[in-house]
Amino acid sequence: MMSLVVKSKTEDSVKCEVVDGGELKSRRHLNVRGKSATLPSITEKDWDDIKFGVDNKVDFYAVSFVKDAQVVHELKNYLQGCDADIHVIVKIESADSIPNLHSIITASDGAMVARGDLGAELPIEEVPLLQEEIIRTCRSMGKAVIVATNMLESMIVHPTPTRAEVSDIAIAVREGADAVMLSGETAHGKFPLKAVKVMHTVALRTEATISGGEMPPNLGQAFKNHMSEMFAYHATMMSNTLGISTVVFTRTGFMAILLSHYRPSGTIFAFTNE
Repeated sequence: MMSLVVKSKTEDSVKCEVVDGGELKSRRHLNVRGKSATLPSITEKDWDDIKFGVDNKVDFYAVSFVKDAQVVHELKNYLQGCDADIHVIVKIESADSIPNLHSIITASDGAMVARGDLGAELPIEEVPLLQEEIIRTCRSMGKAVIVATNMLESMIVHPTPTRAEVSDIAIAVREGADAVMLSGETAHGKFPLKAVKVMHTVALRTEATISGGEMPPNLGQAFKNHMSEMFAYHATMMSNTLGISTVVFTRTGFMAILLSHYRPSGTIFAFTNE
């Protein structure tokens, strides 16, 4: 990462002084601390890509640099109009998203902790605290949460990860993340397959040490008001108490997903006619 200080500007250019240098490549991200971009959240090119995804029946969209819930509602309304069952994952990677974190996650189907851009826009010491807060918020709402960026960064060029990277994966798992994600390690790294195996092994080993049956914060309170959540809650209690698996019959997959939010200790078997 390079750091620059703007010394002067014109209508179409800026003159900067390099603070922390490096190799400047094409198509790199640019973060300006304390400033918000005036570009639309979804551009015309984005709408073309969204339509392509609808036509090809993709499963998820990941929306970048979400500032508020409005863009999520806009996309979901479009997908509803297309009768498309596509889930929307919001990427929390902008300082502007933090004050609206609760409403953004509420509107979405899940969130991604995109730590690279968060660390560029905010003081780096805030990133681990935000990661924990985002995971906790998603779990309290029963939303999926993904931790991403720099998980095994050294494996882009080296075959063995650092011990700090291994601990980073384990911490994300223990904090309650539903998934950990690789990016540059598999996109252009020298050891993509090995990086996946390392992440998979560390995640499984860490999960094996976590006692099953812990209820997500606040999620257990919702069962009193919603019949489906009542079934999921009590099915989880039975699975944990008796040490058995759970069989779910579902048309849309909703009940299986809802049950998984409670994280029963046994396996969930979902059967559907779709």
